[in-house]
Amino acid sequence: MWKDFKVIDADAHMHEPQYLWERYVEAKYRDRVPKVAFMDGIRMVYEPDGRIITKAEPQRHALDSEKREMEKKYGAAYQTWWSAETMCRAYNNWCHDYCSANSKRLKFVAVLPGGDAGEMVKEARRAVEQLGAVSVRNPVLPDGKWLHDPENDALWQLACELDFPISIHGEYRHLRFQPFEYNKDSQFEASAQLGNQRLSLRGLDHALGFPFDNMTTLGYFIFTGILDRFPRLRLGLLESNAGWLPFWLGRMDDHTHGRNSVTGNAVDRLPLRPTEYFMRQCSLACDSDERALKSVVEYLNGDNLVWNSDYPHPDAPEPAEALPDLDAQPISQEAKRKILWDNSVRLYGPRIVS
Repeated sequence: MWKDFKVIDADAHMHEPQYLWERYVEAKYRDRVPKVAFMDGIRMVYEPDGRIITKAEPQRHALDSEKREMEKKYGAAYQTWWSAETMCRAYNNWCHDYCSANSKRLKFVAVLPGGDAGEMVKEARRAVEQLGAVSVRNPVLPDGKWLHDPENDALWQLACELDFPISIHGEYRHLRFQPFEYNKDSQFEASAQLGNQRLSLRGLDHALGFPFDNMTTLGYFIFTGILDRFPRLRLGLLESNAGWLPFWLGRMDDHTHGRNSVTGNAVDRLPLRPTEYFMRQCSLACDSDERALKSVVEYLNGDNLVWNSDYPHPDAPEPAEALPDLDAQPISQEAKRKILWDNSVRLYGPRIVS
């Protein structure tokens, strides 16, 4: 409770401990787990062992004091026959234990092994029914596989059946929207001038990554017909600001039912406009201090927006300022109530308050 508002933080984070894999991977696989040499702040630094992995950068994330979202990306070296499923189970089990410290206030989003549709569905069901996950992460698929492939319909159907949303959190941004990503060292080494701008271009990558990737993923779920075929499927778009939404919905509408629709003939396959699919099935997380938030709130009448703090990431607002900043926005008390609580309950369903 803050002032007179109940609060759900729809996207905050937790950081994994150094012992995660050695304690939580099943015993029969424990001799193969990635070995953490030491922690560099919140980052795991791995030992090269010459067998399973040579380098990995799992990205840390997720959980807050009401509801937390998690992210983990596994490098290609993890995609052996056993490892993706095993490590997702281990990670989700650890999340369950972490949240058990206060299970009414701490909730988590499960991660899924993207390489096998059957295993995705199996782990999603286990995580939600047995571990108490309130959502699952939009899966990262191997090259050549697509979310709209028929084999993935079972996951969308399960989400409808068990009444949980898919959390979208910039999963593909490193591939699609960070052209100067810092791990492309050869680019910088080959150009002294580019090297001088390395940190500036990292900042540009960060500015582009999350919003552009979530815009693309939202459009993808709409244009490929996934939201049309599964009208009870819900999406939560997290950590990408909200100011872009009116522009993007208008542009997508024009490319399905407006003058630009000649480029794709989507109107033949989509009975609704993208704006209608968004309003029916999607929610978008906003930051407290967004300059354009008032316009987005007015555009949506306060609906379909949830609040996130991104705590404790280094670029997150100071915890003591996050809620006062939202309260200072020139929006109605009713809109604040929706954003801080009602819309998150609508997105995550009754599990978030159980």
